[in-house]
Amino acid sequence: VAVTAFLQNTKSNVALRTPAAVESNFRIFRQWSSEKISKPNGEADESVHVTAQPEVDEAAEEVKGMYGYFDEVEELVLRHAQQLRALNETEAGLALFFQQKGYQEKQEDISAMSIDIGKRFSDDVKQRALQLATMEQFGEFIGTFKNKAIQDSVETSKRQELSRIEFDAFAHKLVLLQRNVSLSGSTVLGKELPPTLDLTPVEKEFEHAKSQFIAAKTKYQNLSTAMIDKAVLLEMKRDVDYRLHLEKVWRLNRDE
Repeated sequence: VAVTAFLQNTKSNVALRTPAAVESNFRIFRQWSSEKISKPNGEADESVHVTAQPEVDEAAEEVKGMYGYFDEVEELVLRHAQQLRALNETEAGLALFFQQKGYQEKQEDISAMSIDIGKRFSDDVKQRALQLATMEQFGEFIGTFKNKAIQDSVETSKRQELSRIEFDAFAHKLVLLQRNVSLSGSTVLGKELPPTLDLTPVEKEFEHAKSQFIAAKTKYQNLSTAMIDKAVLLEMKRDVDYRLHLEKVWRLNRDE
């Protein structure tokens, strides 16, 4: 028993001297690994606790889906604008060519048809310039919305998930240490301890783990709230701002 207590105290002393960032990374990795590893039958290991967070998960999925939507439409809009720009450049060249050559042409019919073709190309270029400007503005809005507003929410989702893993990891640590403290015969469990109380290494590690758990829980709760709030705000911004820009494209196509 004395040897066991000595080893436990030694382990606790080492744990107390471990830098917070190092331990946090270690706990996060071990929790993440435990969640990913399944039993031989393919089922999840029920001994690994994973906090249920349906509202947060739903918000994260909404943000993920919104990012995919705008990523796809941005690529298509930019490609369309690029093709319109290339077509306009080509037809502007055709307009200039046919009008210049038409006025220089001595054969009357060829001259008249060349000038008319050049003017038609010129009119098409002017009309398409409005469409091009609208699509470029549309693409600029989409890029800004995706890369700033949505990306910010994506990053929040990543931090929130990391905080959830950290929270579960320190909760698991606290449960194990609580058992060790209980087995050691300590009487500090569930009590407010005066700062001057002389604690054993195991008890000190347990108290330290409690503070780690509280900090991890606070961070998890704050990021969970932020994730839900940002998903709601994104949806509102999409309903208002995206609709306005989409309406410009819609009206442009209807006018055609």
